[in-house]
Amino acid sequence: MNKLLITEITRMGPAFCVIGLHRENGKIRSVRPVTSTANSWLHFPYHRGDVVQCELAPFCGAKPHIEDRVSTRGFQKESAVPEPEVVAFLRKAEIAGSLPDLFGCALHENRNGTGLHATPLEPMRSICGTETKNLRLELCANELRATLVLSSGEVLRDLPVVDRDWRDFIDSALAEGKGANRVGRLQRFLNSQFHYKILSCPHHFIRLGLTRPYHDLCWLMLDTLFPLPKQEWLEEL
Repeated sequence: MNKLLITEITRMGPAFCVIGLHRENGKIRSVRPVTSTANSWLHFPYHRGDVVQCELAPFCGAKPHIEDRVSTRGFQKESAVPEPEVVAFLRKAEIAGSLPDLFGCALHENRNGTGLHATPLEPMRSICGTETKNLRLELCANELRATLVLSSGEVLRDLPVVDRDWRDFIDSALAEGKGANRVGRLQRFLNSQFHYKILSCPHHFIRLGLTRPYHDLCWLMLDTLFPLPKQEWLEEL
């Protein structure tokens, strides 16, 4: 049996991609449980911070998704870890402070639109944590996108936010808002109170990930943003 601390749950279309931390040879590493037939889960009833027991088999995944492991049986929740402790463990896993160190390769701006991407087979991994000097979230066609400044001063612009909790928060805010100005109110909240709530949090932390090859490119995403959104923030809207 393997023990995983669930740290990432991302929404990828109708399914979820999951990553957890696993202690291996004295080091804390990221592991992505997948099934024998799919890379994602249509139903995942657990939450970040849950410690689960599972059985994982080695899997020779294509770069950069070297973290893939095949789950050979269901998950069993054992306990839960508070959010600050989850981040403390993430800071002991894969982490980098500059653009080329994130995935061990060059990242390129999209010349035909927005976002950043890597060339398949060049990245050394598909997930990495980082500290940020600044962060901005904004809505684009009712979807959350992020611009952030790394500790090196490098700027990453217009990244899609695939964090399940943050996407659920945005969906709830848009669904509960009344009137034609609900998008404007949410955007003002993200630009004001949100900025202070996030950057002043002592366990503010971000994990960035690369998609599987899509049109021969691996696109950069914001996988996880700590702190996670709180229900009372919706009431402030």
